[in-house]
Amino acid sequence: MKRPGRKGLPGGIRFAAIVGLVFSMLTGWSSLLEAVEMANFYEARSLRMEQELPRLPGAPPLDAKVFEVYYAALEPMREPRAVLLGLLAVACAFVSVSAARLLSPENLPRDAMRRVLGRAAIIAAVLRTIDGAQMAVAKQRLFAALAEPVSKMPEWPPDVTVEASREILGAMGAGSAIFGTAVVAGTFVLLGQYFRSQRVRDAVAVQDGPQEQ
Repeated sequence: MKRPGRKGLPGGIRFAAIVGLVFSMLTGWSSLLEAVEMANFYEARSLRMEQELPRLPGAPPLDAKVFEVYYAALEPMREPRAVLLGLLAVACAFVSVSAARLLSPENLPRDAMRRVLGRAAIIAAVLRTIDGAQMAVAKQRLFAALAEPVSKMPEWPPDVTVEASREILGAMGAGSAIFGTAVVAGTFVLLGQYFRSQRVRDAVAVQDGPQEQ
């Protein structure tokens, strides 16, 4: 039977649950796809090399060796990375399911879903941070490998050497990975802390009403 006295969630908690649901689904799906790619690393690399490489405006066609550098950086970590991304996908699944049940609990206590959501979000943040550290290395090498074709673009300052371009672009690549990690992991941390807060705990307890004996 449905618990008596159960009401709709307050607007702030409902919004946070929706954000957690959507955000975790997107992150989890992306992680799952990449985990499969890491599990089939050599097949995925061969397939990528056979595809037409993107071309930078005003620059000569990219050499496949550019992406060889990227995959060479990922190769030593392919197995642990596949496990890491698989765990991240599982953590995101817990976040999304608990957020969905928090929004529409049926006969489940919302407080139990709140606890699962808070813990799973923190775990997802930790896993995504490790993922980001690995990607920072790979992207740093990928962007550095773009130095030669980019330096031939007319828009690129002529007084900047290829070596300097390599350092600049490498820093940009690592920076982009760090920024993405900060956004994603930071969002999971905020969600985890929010749903673990006393204010949300008390509000959800009110929604659950008196516990049945």
